[in-house]
Amino acid sequence: MDSFFGIGLPELVFILLLSGIVMGPHRIRQVAHTLGRTTAQLQRVSRQFARQLNAELDALDDNSVRNSLNDMRELQHEVQELRRELGNVPKSLRNQSQGLLDETNRSLEQSSATPADDAALAPTEPAPVPVTVPSTTLPRAVEVPGDPD
Repeated sequence: MDSFFGIGLPELVFILLLSGIVMGPHRIRQVAHTLGRTTAQLQRVSRQFARQLNAELDALDDNSVRNSLNDMRELQHEVQELRRELGNVPKSLRNQSQGLLDETNRSLEQSSATPADDAALAPTEPAPVPVTVPSTTLPRAVEVPGDPD
């Protein structure tokens, strides 16, 4: 007996002696009896649960479980593939999209500015250069039945 719930033998002996002093010998006997009965009941419930679980698993159609497992593995493979595809997006495309975002923000700031501000900004800011972004196909979202989103 190396340890019992992380309590070594010296600590266990100390706890038993302390409880004997506090509760007295008659009360310790009652507590031990109650603990033994409770432990036996918990073991019985645990065995019944394990039996019932095994019976339910045996009653299931093996093909449905295998099919579900295969479907889950295929979905995991697809998710890994999508992650790889997203990780392979070239940095240049990311930089171009950031440039487009910056240009859009500048355009929005200019359009919301007053006419006096437009006159002050016009000579200092060069005309925006059109950027062409190669079209890429993004992966479509996979709908999962029973998913609340």
